[in-house]
Amino acid sequence: EYLRQIGALDDAGGVKPQVRIANYLMGPSNCIASSSYFSVCCLSECEGLMRELEQKIRAPTASAEQLIGLVSNMSSASVEAPRDLPETLVDKLWAIADRHSGKVPLHARLFAQWMHFVFPSECPYPHAVEDPAVLRPSHWSGQRRATATDEERKRCISEFALQPEAALGEPLLSQWDDLEVLLLEDLPLRGHKLFWALLRYGAMALASLSTVLAGLHAMVRLPCCRKRSQEEKRLVLPGGS
Repeated sequence: EYLRQIGALDDAGGVKPQVRIANYLMGPSNCIASSSYFSVCCLSECEGLMRELEQKIRAPTASAEQLIGLVSNMSSASVEAPRDLPETLVDKLWAIADRHSGKVPLHARLFAQWMHFVFPSECPYPHAVEDPAVLRPSHWSGQRRATATDEERKRCISEFALQPEAALGEPLLSQWDDLEVLLLEDLPLRGHKLFWALLRYGAMALASLSTVLAGLHAMVRLPCCRKRSQEEKRLVLPGGS
């Protein structure tokens, strides 16, 4: 249950369940210390890969062609470069770009999922959890357990022993999920561009109008003040009495 909730259990597609190593390493059970402000957990090797991409692209988005050229020449502890990416993964990346007007958002769920299939041992699968609290170590303290008993392990082994084997260590593209989540809203939707443009120009017009009205109000008030001052001087009697 713990592996399933944190997204570390790969049991889709009708094959024998596998543990997603990257998700398991990033799980809360591997955090050695935590508080209400931070947790000391395992380092993510995927962050180093993403940092390398960010340094070379220097933009929140990139074309599929540019990403394929960069990623195919990136190596990790389990992947040697250069290499030819599978055609299915190349097609998936082009589909992501088509979904976002020709550019792939680097900080979004679909690209994170694509990176998981390219680097399955380094990049965790972007599992959509129902309750983010399951990713905190404090959630699994007390009655909730992040470990399985011997009886539970034997039961799981016996239940899945007759299911077909999956390719060892290779995630299946049949498990691809087209759900998209933009972590950084830096890609405005096409339908909203006109709205935000009109809103911006409307605000500028209101600011200009308020400035003009303030100037007119000052010009009208000045002659009135002069006329009132002259009338007050006429009412003053000679000799101060």
